[in-house]
Amino acid sequence: MRGNITRRGKASWRLKFDVNSASGGRETRYVTVRGRRQDAERELTKLIAAQDAGTFIEPDKVSVADYLRAWLDGPHGLAGKTYERYKQLAEQQINPHLGAQSLQKLRPSHVKDWHAKLLASGGKDDQPLSARTVLAAHRVLHRALALAAETEVVSRNVASVIKPPKVEEVEIESLTADQIVTVLAALKGHWLEPIVVLALSSGARRGELRPALGRY
Repeated sequence: MRGNITRRGKASWRLKFDVNSASGGRETRYVTVRGRRQDAERELTKLIAAQDAGTFIEPDKVSVADYLRAWLDGPHGLAGKTYERYKQLAEQQINPHLGAQSLQKLRPSHVKDWHAKLLASGGKDDQPLSARTVLAAHRVLHRALALAAETEVVSRNVASVIKPPKVEEVEIESLTADQIVTVLAALKGHWLEPIVVLALSSGARRGELRPALGRY
């Protein structure tokens, strides 16, 4: 028997299949899949194919880095810039510290220690990272683990147990009418004048002003 599928719930299926053991025999493995039966059938086919190709990895041997990279390379639904930022945070802030840890053995204490490490010396040349950056990295880990928990790769999302560091909100001060007049008078005839006028009149952010800056 290569494998079979058993319904566990309304949208949950248990996959049962055989793998080659280290001793040369056969051992049975179980994997739970959520979704439709077709999803379970595709997953079982993929697992059996991986076993035949010798590329099957035991679930408890999947590291945090392995899972993050597979998640980011898969159908994650992230927009282009968001994907690039998530990938950067994964490779620079998560994997160097948690990447080697077994995904299934990741504990809340690991996440708590990771926060402390980043805040103390997680930046370039071991400089401290801001709470905002640590929060962003935490969100990446949380989102990846949420999928792992949903598909029962892990029993729970440990990143939801430990709260990320609190980010102090900075109040943005707007220029008064008199200040705006002073700024525009000082920039009269300067190449930056139209950019500043656009920024002040539209409230556009720096990233939104880059196309205009490129014309000068």
